[in-house]
Amino acid sequence: MLIFSDDFARMQNYESYTKTQNEQKQMKYKLLSIVEAVFGESYARLKPETRNAIDMICFLATDKGFVYAKDSYFAEKHDISARTIRRVMKTLEEAGKIVKAHRSSSKHNGRGAAVYFFVDHPCFTHWQQYFDFDVQADVQAENAEIPCESKDGESKKVSTYSLPKNNYIKNHFMYKTIPFIKGVPKLINQTFKDVFKDSLRDLYLRVRVASQKVCQSVSMTLSKKDIHSIAYESIHTLFTYIKTRSMSFEEQCKLVYRIALNKFNELVQTTDKEESVVVTPRKIVRKEMLPDWFQEQQEKEKVKESTLSINDESQEDEMVRMKAILAHYS
Repeated sequence: MLIFSDDFARMQNYESYTKTQNEQKQMKYKLLSIVEAVFGESYARLKPETRNAIDMICFLATDKGFVYAKDSYFAEKHDISARTIRRVMKTLEEAGKIVKAHRSSSKHNGRGAAVYFFVDHPCFTHWQQYFDFDVQADVQAENAEIPCESKDGESKKVSTYSLPKNNYIKNHFMYKTIPFIKGVPKLINQTFKDVFKDSLRDLYLRVRVASQKVCQSVSMTLSKKDIHSIAYESIHTLFTYIKTRSMSFEEQCKLVYRIALNKFNELVQTTDKEESVVVTPRKIVRKEMLPDWFQEQQEKEKVKESTLSINDESQEDEMVRMKAILAHYS
């Protein structure tokens, strides 16, 4: 069976069954347990690289129930041969656990890379109706309800292939997310790419233009951390502003430029003030031990000064007394 380009595009845009990391993890364990059941005791005798490749295949099928990466892709990732991957998939196909189709191609007589559909995935009923698959095996797909609670029993300890910590970062091949806007810092991408989409690149560019203008006017260089921080604050302010009123894209660019320009100017002025502050050096008081003869000399000088001051005071008193006597006889 051939899958044409239009149908393949619809497959990629189909809504994912798993919404959270926990749901994705549970679905992967379910598909992996089905593969282990097919191989039976021989599964434990497979090479660790082969088991890791199977783990990755099950992980990529959790969202929509199919995998379309080439056999050579899994082989290169896990240092095994493409023939080993084909042998694993053939075993699952003969057991009725997957259905194999091919993408259309202008080469190879119209047959391109293989696409594998997992029969036990809840989305398989949709693909079966869409492509009219002729499945002879007893297919009992789950109801499309997403489990809300975990199992009572202890979860099975199975190696997990690089489960991402955040829903917005998917390291695996062909995982559909909103495209990462190139040229925009990571934090701004994660926060605002869903809102501004491709326009986010132009908004960030206006912030960079504002930073360059300020740097040229004051002949200084701003750090990348300061630029990214002010860019985040400026775009966040714009996002808050457009919630209450409608603006054209050009008006949004002008507004975010003015916001960023003001913030850069405030940052430069604050930096200049900090640099202009003169720090008065503290006077160092020396406290070395003085020799005994020096201390004795200082004490003698103090006694001499006090004696002179007493003599000066007595002379002044005598002058006052003599003036009083002369005044009496005059």
